Amino acid sequence: MKWFFKQTKSCQNLRRNSSGSKRIMGLSRTLFVLNIGMLFLLGFTILGCGGQSLQSMSPIQPVQNITDAQMEKENNPNSEVIVPAIPSAKLAQPIIDKHGLQTVGFRLVKIPDANAKALTYVFASPEYIYSPDDWNQFLTEWREVEPVIELPTEDENRKVVDVVFVSDFPEEFDIQARQPFLTKTLDDITVSICYWRRTDLDRKYNRGNAYSPFYETEALRQGDKTDVFYVKITNNRKEYILFDVKKCEIADQGENYYPGLDYEDLEDRFVTMSRASGLYVKHGLEKARQILLEKRMHVVEKQVGFHRVGIKPGESVEGFVPFRQVKLNAIDLLVILPIEKSPPPGGAQRYQTLEFNFPFTHSRSIRIAQPSPQRY
Repeated sequence: MKWFFKQTKSCQNLRRNSSGSKRIMGLSRTLFVLNIGMLFLLGFTILGCGGQSLQSMSPIQPVQNITDAQMEKENNPNSEVIVPAIPSAKLAQPIIDKHGLQTVGFRLVKIPDANAKALTYVFASPEYIYSPDDWNQFLTEWREVEPVIELPTEDENRKVVDVVFVSDFPEEFDIQARQPFLTKTLDDITVSICYWRRTDLDRKYNRGNAYSPFYETEALRQGDKTDVFYVKITNNRKEYILFDVKKCEIADQGENYYPGLDYEDLEDRFVTMSRASGLYVKHGLEKARQILLEKRMHVVEKQVGFHRVGIKPGESVEGFVPFRQVKLNAIDLLVILPIEKSPPPGGAQRYQTLEFNFPFTHSRSIRIAQPSPQRY
């Protein structure tokens, strides 16, 4: 990523030092935006990645790319592609500029739905050391203009602006991120999510005398394989929150839904694999209890013969969340993580559920090119 931002700074230097035409300045500006977007895109080709093969890329990556949409709109003006601008730029843009952020991606919306749905914008910073703490400082000021942005006016169609931060700051997690991750904050709850490739999971956990908890063979059906995300949840509320992995899901553009899997589901998967047995399975399940998000959470609510897990006030919990693997023809993905807020003690309010939605995109060609499962 350092290399990437050196490239963007070189574009800025070109613009400052050049006394040429406006066309050159426009070109440098375009290259700056393009470089930022390309960090997170499936638009990378083998040549564009400096010889990087499809096998080494991730089949699931954050966000749709603004640059891709702009190019598609230029090539086909009649296409149903929207290149959204931040509503009420006079209000929002000064805060975005102050915190050194750039809009690098968005949740793509078709023209018929453009005025009915909220748009998800993904921001990134050209500073390598930009951290989630910096993002929280931005959100403090963003909340002041967001209600104004949402208010309808006679001369402008305003929408709810849903904002997400994309970063590659691996030290944010106990188990360091392998891919860029997305962060979102709602009602003093912050959630970060990162996709893990099967190859990376095998390299870390499918070794020695244990199968990876997410181990799979090529013979398994698509519905028996997994897509695995790493999730960190921070609760800055005064009350505890509840999390149930079985209520999580991934939705694709074809309205297919892929449910989250818990520990028992992973245990059942091992039963269906004839080659997975004995101590290798036992040790793999022991590892699952150590790294699954659900198993790292505390019991925050006890009932007769039943308990619910979640996060206490002021604490963070992180771990892996597996899902049923998405279909090969999936393109636009939305990872949905519901979190239940407990009411204040002694209050008459009910439990409320917040949905944390994260946009990702899936590539069939990269998925097919992924290497076979391995033991290390």
